[in-house]
Amino acid sequence: MPTSQDDRYENLARQALADGARYLKTAADMAHGTDVVAEEDIFAADGTRLAAKGTPIGASLREHLLKHKLLKPAGLSFSVAAGAMEEILARHAAQLIDGDPCLRQLAERSGDPLAMRHGFSRVPLPPQLAFMLTVAAEQRPRLLHHSLVVALIAHYLALCRGLSERETNNVLLAALCHDLGELHTDPALLDPQHRINDAERRYIYVHPITGHLIVREMAELDPAVATAVLQHQERLDGSGYPYGLRAERIGTFGRIVGIADVCAAILVRFGSNERLAALMRLNRQKFDIGLLALLHEGIGHPPPASETTRDAPHARLMAAAGLLERWTEFRPALTAAGDGAPAAELAFLVERMASLRHMLLQFGFDPDSQQLLLELLADDPQIAAELEAALDEVHWQFADLEREIARRRELYEPLLTADGKRLLGDWTAQLQAYLAAAGD
Repeated sequence: MPTSQDDRYENLARQALADGARYLKTAADMAHGTDVVAEEDIFAADGTRLAAKGTPIGASLREHLLKHKLLKPAGLSFSVAAGAMEEILARHAAQLIDGDPCLRQLAERSGDPLAMRHGFSRVPLPPQLAFMLTVAAEQRPRLLHHSLVVALIAHYLALCRGLSERETNNVLLAALCHDLGELHTDPALLDPQHRINDAERRYIYVHPITGHLIVREMAELDPAVATAVLQHQERLDGSGYPYGLRAERIGTFGRIVGIADVCAAILVRFGSNERLAALMRLNRQKFDIGLLALLHEGIGHPPPASETTRDAPHARLMAAAGLLERWTEFRPALTAAGDGAPAAELAFLVERMASLRHMLLQFGFDPDSQQLLLELLADDPQIAAELEAALDEVHWQFADLEREIARRRELYEPLLTADGKRLLGDWTAQLQAYLAAAGD
């Protein structure tokens, strides 16, 4: 059952599509070097025809369209005169596999390397999707690159799971579409150098809904594709967004695209499969364990550690342990009046902190036994490398938790005592300082 917060996210997504100004500007900017035309008649919400099929889309028509509320979301009636996007995607995919050792290894272990290299050329794209991918290629190249890497990893998982050709095609399409909602997001918010604030985060959280609303309008696509787009940020333990779905409520395609999305981000950010190995060890609660096992088979074991990693984890371990220690001190203050249990609206925070500590213990690192660990680090570079990978994941989890605290603040703050608000505020400030020191 959607909460009032869920309703707000849906309203924001619909508002972004109904407005369409940013996307129309992007499309018109692209039109300077590409022949963009109306794929069908374009109508205003009141039924007035604004442009006929085949009309070139340029700056003047864009301004005309912006004066009206459109019957369909902006862009769903556009196409590119010179298509062949499927072949372009296939070429990019082959280049990515050749240039990235981890992707090349996944292709080799998929059971059908040629399928991963040429799979995109076999998946027919609706004209509207081909157009949006062209917009991404010309105006948001980082978005298209990420989507292709996600699609390649998802393709590997689909092949290993033995999905049918139709199901595999749907997984590929969902992976290509999963971030289309970001075409309606201010690019400044997506810039890795931009430090996003609480108000801006709402526009990040709604992008799966925006993408879902776009994809479900493409009649040629299976409804399962739109569902996977909506669910790709959900996690099995309920820590995802936009709806906090758990376990069986998340479909197979959504699970595949979700884990592929995280893996793609890791490859771009860290450039090695060692970090992926840590992801698999530390995230059994969040992701499908069968998919994690397939990734483990695909990437193999991380390479031996270098000598330079021996001393690096010390400061990071101390900082993470400090956050965990401070949490255990003030957690009892986060209780609802009467029963001494945490308020339901704070269950996410309690569960995530317990999970973080458990993940480190599973990995073999006890925050309460740091001295023994530091002695081991001095003698074993492999342990140092594994701890670095674990702390990378802990850092990422803390960053995600900080975003969740900000996202849910208006739900839990009214339930806290003044002391609880103060303590949580102090701890959140310590968390933010920890993240800032690491450059997140």
